[in-house]
Order: sequence, then structure tokens, then C-alpha cells
Amino acid sequence: MLTEEKLESKSLSREAARLRTVLEVGRKVTSILDLDRILTETVRLIKDTFNYDLVSVSLRDQHEEDYFYHVVCSDSGCTCYQGVRTRRHISIGMTGWVIRNQRTRLANDVTQDPYFLSCENRTEAELDVPLNFNETCIGVLGLESPYLNAFNPDDIPVLEILADQIAIAIENARLTSRAREAAIAEERNRLARELHDDTVQALAAINRQLDLLRCDIGDRLGLGDCDTGETVLPDPLERRLNRVQDALEVTIQNLRLLSRDLRPQLLQDLGLVEALDALVSDMTRSFKLEVAFQYKGEPHRLRPDQELHFYRIAQEALSNVAKHSRASEVKLLLDFQPKEVILNIEDNGCGFDVPEDLTKLARTGGMGVINMRQRMREIGGCLLLNSSPGHGTHLMLSIPLQSIG
Repeated sequence: MLTEEKLESKSLSREAARLRTVLEVGRKVTSILDLDRILTETVRLIKDTFNYDLVSVSLRDQHEEDYFYHVVCSDSGCTCYQGVRTRRHISIGMTGWVIRNQRTRLANDVTQDPYFLSCENRTEAELDVPLNFNETCIGVLGLESPYLNAFNPDDIPVLEILADQIAIAIENARLTSRAREAAIAEERNRLARELHDDTVQALAAINRQLDLLRCDIGDRLGLGDCDTGETVLPDPLERRLNRVQDALEVTIQNLRLLSRDLRPQLLQDLGLVEALDALVSDMTRSFKLEVAFQYKGEPHRLRPDQELHFYRIAQEALSNVAKHSRASEVKLLLDFQPKEVILNIEDNGCGFDVPEDLTKLARTGGMGVINMRQRMREIGGCLLLNSSPGHGTHLMLSIPLQSIG
């Protein structure tokens, strides 16, 4: 009888701990907006409450058919993966099955589960719970143990409630991030307008005032004619005034470049075709590189963030060509197709070996490509890279039409 009471007390304590965890995760969902922090704290809380050996959250890529570990918490601590991450297709593993079917999968003996993907963790039991939001699986809450029959099926309903809360937290954090990015973009636009309309114009006015000052001094000294603009002051004064005006011109040019980089005015006013055409002209002048730009199809405006990311990637790609490829010519082709918009950037430079997994480029200094691909994913597009030593490089960016509206 005493043993039964102890078992019942233990069961009640465990149930109370479950409910406290649900409440605590709910509190974190509403109070923490940073994705990495909320996932790290949540998986640590679940691990400690249920005494699991390993708890993880894998996220599905928002634009491709693969997934990756984002946070893993074990006895050795919690790790939040940043930058380069190992990706798996959603057809692979129990996690992939859960993503495809949006249902929980329990394997208390992983050798009996045909979808189990062996790993270095000596896993004997695995439980995967979908993170479902708006009828879509956006990730998986994963539990692993080195012991057979480690998971109690009675825990599944609570874990599914926790998974729903985590899914809400992820989407909330993503919405907050997008709102923050939109606010930053608007602030960049405001700064660009102020630099161009106020600061640059004020400096140009100062420069004109210096011209008038030169004329006025020259007129007083009888050294020139303000009407013809041929005033030349005594040498020391002329040289000092010239240095000031030269410095002003450099400052004006730098501010104009900064304004353009913050938000290219042509991109904002006229769209991608005109902005890329101007970029190509700038690169040709700056690097003495033969750059040709063409477009096909009927041009139309993309979303502002898509246009800006296309422009930034083209800017970085052309800069990389000029600095590293030893190319003599580059071709840009912007293709407006019925179902997608494609930008091809091709050079005749030295080329390089492209690994199957582009993340490996980060180890050899190729973070630029990783950043470009991440930019494309953020706007619903994809990036393809083709190159080989001695045969140049071909970069293709594409955005499906349905992601443009």
C-alpha cells in the first residue's frame, strides 16, 4: 500500500512538473523574441524537467526541401548552431518523416524503425514531435536516448503541447525579425534621402560659396574677372583654397556613394533593370572590366526586399570577379520568365572547384557565396553556382513568381 502511494505521489509530482514546464514555456514564448535564445532556453527546460538525455530542435528550411539542427541540448551543454550547418533532405530520417507527415513518431528501439538515421550519439530510442504552424511543419522537437524504451508514451500529449508553443515562438520571432528588417530598411532609406537631399546639397552650396569667395577676393585685389570665372589668387592662397575644394569634392562623392549603397536611388525609383545597368557602368569605370548587361522578357517590379537582395548579390559578385577571378569580361542577363525571374552572372575568369555542399566553401574563405545563398533564401529564391578551374564561373539567381507578389 505504501509503495502504491509512493508511486502515485511520484506520478503526481511528474505531472505537476509537466504542467509547470508548459506554463514556463508559454511564458517564454510571450516574453522572448530572439529565436536562438528562446529555443536554447526551451530545450534546456524540457531536458531538465523530463530528465531526457538529448533534446534538439531541427528547423525546416523555409524555401528548400531540407532541414538542419538549430539547437541541441545534452548533458555536456546546449549548442546553438550558427552559419555553416549540416543539412538533410526531408526524405531522410525519422525527422524527415515527421516533417512530411506532420505527426509524432516514437521508436523505443531504433533498430526496429526503418526511418531511423544512425548517428554518432549511440542512440537506442528516439521520439520526434512536429512543430506545426498553420497546417505546415516548420521543424521538429527531437528526443534521443542511449537506452531502450526510454520514452513514456504518456509524455507525448504534453510534448505535443510544448511543440505547438515552440512553433508559435519560432513564427513570432521570425515575424519580429522581418519587422525589424523592414524598419532598418526604412531607416536606411531615410538616411539615404537625408544624405542626398540635405548633406550633399549643403556641401555643394559651400563649394559654390568658395568659388564666389575666390572671385570676390580676386576682384578686390584686381587679379581676375568674376564674370569670366578666370580669377587666380596668389599662389599660397590659391593652393589652400584648391585643397579645401578638392577635399569637399571627395567628401561629396563619398557621401553620394554611401547614399547609393544605403538604398540605390535608381533601384527605388525605376527598378532592377535600370539599377543593374548603372551598376555595370560603375564597375566598368572603376575596375576597367568589360561588363555587359542585357535583359529578356517584360520587366516588372519585384518586392523591394527582393530587388535590393538581387542588387546586393550582383554588386558582391561583380566585386569578387574584379578582385579574384582574373576575368576579362563578365555578362549579366536578367530574364523575366512567365513563372520566375532569373539573374545570370557569368565570367571567363580562372574559375574554381565547387563542392557539392556549398557550406564547405566557408572553410576556404568562400563565405561570400554562403551569404549570397542566405540572401536568396530570405526572399524565397535559390542560388546555383557552377565553376571549374580554367573555365570561369556561372552564378544563377532565381525567384519563383508566386513569391514575388
